[in-house]
Amino acid sequence: MQLATEDHPATTRPAGVTRSTSAALALCGALLLGACGAPPATTDPATGTGTAEPSATSSGTASSTGATITVPAYYAGRTGMEGGLEVALYREFHDVPSAGDPVTTALREMLSAPRDPDYSVPWPEGTEVLGVERVQDLVTVDLSAEAATAPPGADEDLAQAAVQQVVHTVTAADPSVAGVQLLVDGSRVPDLWGLGAHAGEALARAQASEVLGPVWVLEPVQGAEVTSPVTLSGEATVFEATVGWDVTDASGTVVAEGFATATEGAPGRGTWSAQVDLEPGEHVVRAFSVSARDGSVVAVDSKAVTVTG
Repeated sequence: MQLATEDHPATTRPAGVTRSTSAALALCGALLLGACGAPPATTDPATGTGTAEPSATSSGTASSTGATITVPAYYAGRTGMEGGLEVALYREFHDVPSAGDPVTTALREMLSAPRDPDYSVPWPEGTEVLGVERVQDLVTVDLSAEAATAPPGADEDLAQAAVQQVVHTVTAADPSVAGVQLLVDGSRVPDLWGLGAHAGEALARAQASEVLGPVWVLEPVQGAEVTSPVTLSGEATVFEATVGWDVTDASGTVVAEGFATATEGAPGRGTWSAQVDLEPGEHVVRAFSVSARDGSVVAVDSKAVTVTG
């Protein structure tokens, strides 16, 4: 299923972090390469114009030596949803030294620590990228032997997230890639960690509703310094397109809250936004879904920010 979504470039920045650029997510609706080609163009819901997620090269912020680029990196996060998508993917953009090509650079970055402390790398500690090989529109990623051993507490959801983390990172770094073949120490892995996550053939992106965090906060980014009024925005796959949000101050007191309507409801994925006036100080911005079953808050994505004025 093709989903109309838009990636929002960060308009605020963490201290010491260069402004990241971003672009539209191109989502494929099938798991197998044969069912889906290269990530297709998507439609900007605000303008109705077609856009495509750019490669890390086109979104790179070149230094005087041309050695620094902006790359996408996907990470795993717990959603708090029982009996559903318990582990999902969340995306960050990082400005990093180039490792020679955008895909290799992005893959190495996805194995490093995320900016948001709520996210994690699903692969075992010590996992490295041994090699990246491209033949036409198929990219083969070879991870080191450490990747063959399940990390503590791993389950099928985490294994699936690990596989799709690689697929999403590769296809975001280079949208012309149609399929990703995963190897571990040079060998195919039909079932990652023996937990039921299919990884033995070339894969494309899974449907957003099956792998991406139900609610993303894309703006502001973690650690950002912002001025009031503060724009909150992101993506969501939620019931009746309703996204809840709130902001707490340094004492944990809720100082603002409300609801936003995404441009598309579940199982589709839409964009959402809100604007809020905040006093100077440290704040935590949260966006979430409210469970249709019991009214509980689930699928929380949060960002710690500093309002400077």
